[in-house]
Amino acid sequence: MLGGALPEFYAELRWRGWAEEVAACRLDQAIELFPPPWSREGKDLNAVSRRPVPMSEAMSLLGAADGSR
Repeated sequence: MLGGALPEFYAELRWRGWAEEVAACRLDQAIELFPPPWSREGKDLNAVSRRPVPMSEAMSLLGAADGSR
């Protein structure tokens, strides 16, 4: 469907060194960004705080754990 355009599609959600940070995460982890990228303060992903968190925590922040989304 995207025809190989995934790198361009996600370009705004990547920061310098993203591949190394993602590779260091376990399969049950996500990377939390603070402030979040949809906020005004979180637009520069090179300047935000990032840390690995359990996937369940990341999903609960999105409301997915309780089935509300």
